Amino acid sequence: MDHPLILPLQSCSEPTLVGGKAATLGHLIRNGFHIPLGVCVTTRAYQDALCTAGVEPSKLWAHAKRASEPAQAPMLEEYQRIITSIAVPSGVLEALSHDLDCLEKVERSSGLDTGSGLRWAVRSSATNEDTEDKSFAGLYRTTLGVERASIERAILQCWASLWTPPALAYQRRAGQGSAVPAMAVIIQPLLSPKSAGVAYSRHPVTGQADLVVINAVLGLAEPLVSGVMTPDHYVMRVGNDPMSVECSEREIAEKTTARTLTPFGPREQALPLADRWKPVLADSEVAALATLVKEVERDAGRPVDVEWAIDHRGTWLLQARPIPRLGSVAGVSENFCAWSRANLKETLPELPCPLTLSFVHAFMENNILRHYRAIGCRIPDGVSSTRVIRGRPYLNVTLFQSLMAQIGGDPTHITEQMGGEAQPVQIDAARLPWWRLLRTGGLLQWRIWTAGWRASARFAELKRLGLAQTGPGAEALTERGLKNRLEWLQRTAQAGDLTFAIVAGVAQALYMLGLLLPRRLKENWRPLLNAATQGLGDIVSANQILWLVQLAEQARGEPAATEFLLGEPWSPGALRDRLEGTNFIKSLDAYLGEYGHRALGESDVMSPRFAETPEYLLAIIRGHLQSPTMLSVDNIRQQQAAVSRAARARIRAVLAERWHEWAWFRYWHRVLCRYLALREANRHYLAYYVSGFRRLLLELGAKLAARGLLASGDDLFFLTQDEVGRVLDDSQRDWRGLVATRRAERAHHATLIAPDFITPTGISGKFRPSQAGTRDLSEQETSA
Repeated sequence: MDHPLILPLQSCSEPTLVGGKAATLGHLIRNGFHIPLGVCVTTRAYQDALCTAGVEPSKLWAHAKRASEPAQAPMLEEYQRIITSIAVPSGVLEALSHDLDCLEKVERSSGLDTGSGLRWAVRSSATNEDTEDKSFAGLYRTTLGVERASIERAILQCWASLWTPPALAYQRRAGQGSAVPAMAVIIQPLLSPKSAGVAYSRHPVTGQADLVVINAVLGLAEPLVSGVMTPDHYVMRVGNDPMSVECSEREIAEKTTARTLTPFGPREQALPLADRWKPVLADSEVAALATLVKEVERDAGRPVDVEWAIDHRGTWLLQARPIPRLGSVAGVSENFCAWSRANLKETLPELPCPLTLSFVHAFMENNILRHYRAIGCRIPDGVSSTRVIRGRPYLNVTLFQSLMAQIGGDPTHITEQMGGEAQPVQIDAARLPWWRLLRTGGLLQWRIWTAGWRASARFAELKRLGLAQTGPGAEALTERGLKNRLEWLQRTAQAGDLTFAIVAGVAQALYMLGLLLPRRLKENWRPLLNAATQGLGDIVSANQILWLVQLAEQARGEPAATEFLLGEPWSPGALRDRLEGTNFIKSLDAYLGEYGHRALGESDVMSPRFAETPEYLLAIIRGHLQSPTMLSVDNIRQQQAAVSRAARARIRAVLAERWHEWAWFRYWHRVLCRYLALREANRHYLAYYVSGFRRLLLELGAKLAARGLLASGDDLFFLTQDEVGRVLDDSQRDWRGLVATRRAERAHHATLIAPDFITPTGISGKFRPSQAGTRDLSEQETSA
């Protein structure tokens, strides 16, 4: 048959029939590599099923391409609903049943059955993925631990994953917007590995050809691939001689859980305290894995990203895809990325909850990196913009340096903007071609300009969305209704986000001013510029602070309020009982009406809002009252204005003889003030959205706790974004145990110190390296 419905994996070779992933695995099997047996439901089965159901993919694709971004998401969601509701052709199911019976016999003889039936891995294999220049990594569906009876549904979910906004956007960026992809599906017995992970045949950021990077976790690799677990991290230097493998760097991460295969499917298993610092891989396994990955690279003829697993039978390759080229990396000597959390600390607590940690990653990918991709920047597969270290989120300074270099900017400015040390890793990424830079510059400028006039409407929409969730009505929603509302709220908020454009506006103004001021003002330029911006524009955060001073002034003029706020012992919880009906309470309520949705660490959905717990605000007002030198609001404004005038006068005195430079400063100074105000306003109105989202999460958590799925309503904050979406559909999972483990892990992280900036050598000290093995591995300084 020219176009079979099902093929054994070893016979897969044509990407248009079996997709890129299956074609690569078939090639590896034929060349002698160790791949789990499996079958492929071909693209012909996908096309036949859609045709039988009256679905025309080419028409749907054309409609989705023409749709605006806000209209595209619900349109594609409807396409997914249609596809998951059709039936897999009976001929496919009959042939598949026979092939799976044969696989079960082979796997049972090897002892893979866990005791309640074999579990399966169902993976997508699209015709447009795993190509030399584009991988589509992480965009299509993979489901692990599928029961035999649920395989048909898992196939439909793989087919539907072709029709998502991220997949369509990636296809457009890849220049494949007109081609209509098709989906094949790989079905393999799910391994029960002792360890698994991802390896890169050369460094995915620096591109160094002699460095193999290996990330490893205990059990299944699912938590690593989804970004919720920090892996052990190895960088191995592999020479021309396959036997010359040396360890360049190693990080051993703390492990509290492992995702393992049980008779009930994949489950999180808590690890005993004694095992938490043990390396995932033995030294010999790391060296052998590095050698194997290089063999795959030689076989493929290009750098590869390999997913692997090790069980009692040996090392298995689960997939291998090309690593798209980042660009020229001449002169790079550092092996790791640099990481900073300085910016994140402005709006996050010291230890954000796991749900927020997953939101941070999604926000950076969807609201920041997608804009860089849209303007043509190259981001290597497997390189994340965020990382969680000791329970704290960090941003990838090295990655953003490379992006800045690609668009022709100065990478060293990234350190100043993100926080960190003076000399982080330098990436000599190839600059985009001149014609693309012109297009990029125009597109970036357009986004900056339009953000200015779109901001008012956007901020009003965020406020409306947030307040709509905090008002009455949320408690009447069902669990499913709350879940759907949460998902809708996320999509709606993301669709018109202006964060990237506003931050770019600030960065552009600073860059333009930096072209002039350092030459004229020398090392004093930064303090003078900071002083020149004081008190200018309508800064939301400044008004919020000054209003608290005003409340202190009012309390000082109202004896009952003064007596309460200065009383000992201090009892802020008695506020309403003691001051109900006073002018101070009325003014405080007015303040909470404007700023009650904000909080300390306000980007963390677990952080209570000021309206919920105003004690922090009362402590600030109390501090003002206790100060013998408390300034009035008018005095503060006058002082700020005087500092600003003096700074601008000094700058003008230096630039006066060059009128064009003074004009340059005045223009870009106004732009800077404008976008600084927009940046603060964006934070203010995003906090409305976070507050509304928090209210819905608490309602859903309370309902789940009432059913016994969770111990308390705030347990929901200890799940990830994906897990919140799955909790209603997987009620058999031990969610309470998972939350208890993560609460204990968070408490432990609170005892650890985490720096604001981590260099490529990592955090030294307080780690437990392996005591066995070769000098190359065991005597290296370890970090995590």
